[in-house]
Amino acid sequence: MNKRKDFDYEIQYTKAADKFLKNHEDVREQYEDSIKELLAGDHPEKVDVKRIKGKRVSYFRIRLGNYRVVYTIIDKRIIVIHTLLAGPRGDVYKKMSSLK
Repeated sequence: MNKRKDFDYEIQYTKAADKFLKNHEDVREQYEDSIKELLAGDHPEKVDVKRIKGKRVSYFRIRLGNYRVVYTIIDKRIIVIHTLLAGPRGDVYKKMSSLK
């Protein structure tokens, strides 16, 4: 028996992430679908998500082909997913040093 979880959630984007994702709507759509998949819990193993080590705050990344989207979860009751960075793999990890 499959128990589907329903969550209220909101995805917020930083200016840098939004700018990248506006130019790559296919990546935005994949990212938002991945978040829905993670929250629904039907097949979360399909989503390539990992916690980024070495930061005080819990950051996570979702792999979408050659692109990475970095996010953090702000609130646990109503989930607010704050999208920080998006871009090609090498660029995203270089920009991670600017995050606290």
